[in-house]
Amino acid sequence: MRYTVDVEGERYEVEVREGAAGLEVRVGEEGEFQPARLSGAPAPLYQLECGTRRAALRIVPDPYEPNALHIAHPGRLPLEVSALDQRTLAAQAGRAASKASGPSLTRSPMPGVIVEVRVEPGQEVAKGDILLILEAMKMQNEIRAADAGVVSAVHVAAHDTVGGGDKLVEFAPAAAAEE
Repeated sequence: MRYTVDVEGERYEVEVREGAAGLEVRVGEEGEFQPARLSGAPAPLYQLECGTRRAALRIVPDPYEPNALHIAHPGRLPLEVSALDQRTLAAQAGRAASKASGPSLTRSPMPGVIVEVRVEPGQEVAKGDILLILEAMKMQNEIRAADAGVVSAVHVAAHDTVGGGDKLVEFAPAAAAEE
């Protein structure tokens, strides 16, 4: 399987296959396949072996982006890493193509309770603006706008209980909102 891996804004093409001795990984088209093994200590700690290299890693999923991970290596700052397979990349390209003409929808990344709604229909939203606060597992999470636009609908109110994937806020892309 081929993946596009983004590490702090730098993209790498990674291919993973089943080899004679187990899992093998190749980075880039010119790279050589190396035997690889990821073994779990008590989660979220892992030991990664690739060829002759070994690394201890702490890997935690990003609660807001299903394809992203927070990876920490002892002695180094945490890295923002996402890995997308070819099907996911194709689906994202299709969504990006339709985004200019259609409304965008922010969905709940997890089950929880809406603590506060900070936007209303007709309000202009900049990329990264806080749309609402969602409490999940006794933590308050800021749900932010993925893109600029104008809020066209708010599907929740304070104290509403939501499930993962539920509709939260719908907004039109900035270009469509200006027309």
